[in-house]
Amino acid sequence: MANLSVLMPVYNASRFLEHAVESILQQSYTDFELIVINDGSTDNSLEILERYSDPRIKLIHNGTNCGIVSSLNCGLNAASGAYIARMDADDYSLPDRFKAQIQFMDLHPDIGVCGTQYRIMDSHKFGGFNTALPCDPDIIACSLLINCCLAHPTVVMRRRVLDQLHSSPYDSNYQYAEDYHLWARLSAITRIANLNQCYLHYRYHDQQISRTKSLEQIWQADRIRLDLLQGMGLDPTAEEWALHLNLCHMRSRGPSEREWTRKIFFQNLLVRRFDQVALMDVLNSVLRG
Repeated sequence: MANLSVLMPVYNASRFLEHAVESILQQSYTDFELIVINDGSTDNSLEILERYSDPRIKLIHNGTNCGIVSSLNCGLNAASGAYIARMDADDYSLPDRFKAQIQFMDLHPDIGVCGTQYRIMDSHKFGGFNTALPCDPDIIACSLLINCCLAHPTVVMRRRVLDQLHSSPYDSNYQYAEDYHLWARLSAITRIANLNQCYLHYRYHDQQISRTKSLEQIWQADRIRLDLLQGMGLDPTAEEWALHLNLCHMRSRGPSEREWTRKIFFQNLLVRRFDQVALMDVLNSVLRG
């Protein structure tokens, strides 16, 4: 039984698939299984996958396209590892990614989810810039009120933490932002961290969901932000909700938005949902832009 299960959904990903699979098979950490869910691809993705004879690969074939949420939950059901990693079929994991994340989580048993920084690349080559995602668990928990500050294909999670959820980890009611919804739920039961180093090259191209379904993704993300506010006992008025979205989408940072952040801050004094110093840092950072 492998210690780590890597989930890779695949749908018409033949352009980049071999590159992604090879980046996993060449990891310096070797105690893993790679669960590939071919989600009814109509290109030659399945043909590419069937060329591999590596015993660490478990191939699941959906006869029809079921979507990423269903595919990920299917992969989780087939996973045997104490750790669950995510990987997309168009990205590239650097060789020491899993080694670094497993070592970090073994040293920090309170961390249930661990992401990393990533580097943007275009459809054909490496390039772009490294991210600067927050690393401190308290800062990440507070930052989720504003935005999704983990990159899904960089993440490793503890299976025992996922098993504490009362429903499937990936929720089809939050399609296109299912990862953000998962982090929001997990932040209430475990601590979440990002490594400061870059361990994944993230491919930016015109077929990814963040571009083809951007409006739906934004709408779902706004629902998650509201869920988090209501989870700390805040039920914003229409005006307050507009102020919050101004901050999330960097539209305005005036006196009204500042007053709204004060309300969040003082509500947290009552409910103690977030670390107060971290919350103040995050809210002040958002106000500064």
